[in-house]
Amino acid sequence: MLLKSVQALLIAALLVPAAKAGGDETVFLSPAYGNRVLKDIIEVPTKPFHWDKTDWTIAGSVIGATGLAFIADRAIADYYRNGDHRSGFLTSLSDVTTHFGDYKMQVPLIMGIWVTGLATDDKTMKKIAGDATEASLIAAGVINPAIVYLTGRALPCDNMDPYKFEPFTPRKYSFPSGHTTAAFALATVLDQNLRSHYGYWQTPILFAMASGTAVSRVYDQTHYISDVIFGAGVGWAVGYWVSNKPRSTGDSNKSDKPTVQLFPSLSGMTAMIKF
Repeated sequence: MLLKSVQALLIAALLVPAAKAGGDETVFLSPAYGNRVLKDIIEVPTKPFHWDKTDWTIAGSVIGATGLAFIADRAIADYYRNGDHRSGFLTSLSDVTTHFGDYKMQVPLIMGIWVTGLATDDKTMKKIAGDATEASLIAAGVINPAIVYLTGRALPCDNMDPYKFEPFTPRKYSFPSGHTTAAFALATVLDQNLRSHYGYWQTPILFAMASGTAVSRVYDQTHYISDVIFGAGVGWAVGYWVSNKPRSTGDSNKSDKPTVQLFPSLSGMTAMIKF
């Protein structure tokens, strides 16, 4: 139910016309936010054409590491398939860390950050909520499904050849890992936005949680190690891009045009019109 509410809020934000003047793209569900998300989604396919040397080096490293991991995919999957290599502690730990990459943890966390930002009028919290939602939407909701459909790799638990790819085949969604993609997208957004205030103390904590998600997917035999490595790369790249992309903050005081903002309420949604 909560996930559907968040989806409804995001869809509503995308449908609200962006303010022509004074729109603040950094604020989650502001009039300009929906327009920003749509523009970024449209921009995704052309991003590689604008990468610099550093970007290509990072992309090459992720692809290279993924390629090397393919060699170990079968062996690692067989290792964890053996009951002797599993334990109650690791299973319990996996049950916790895996949720950092799905809505069960991400939705309440993002909504909590947003509500905190509204209550305290904290621009950083509002920006984090917007960045995290967009990064998850693009990384795990657009890029990941597209690659999954193009590769058609079966999950380890299906006991099929890990090196067999059947593009455009339904129910083959192993490569890359969606949970890992979402986890690293969220961790990167939080880290990038908090650095200006707190430095780097949160960096190891956030990426330890994201890495825990990746490990849990391999441990639970829901993904191969190459799946999580590539997913981590996609999540980090999108999270970094969304968090650091220059945004228009506008100047609402100079705009005499009405704007509309949406807020959750007990009855569903409340619209606030500013004149």
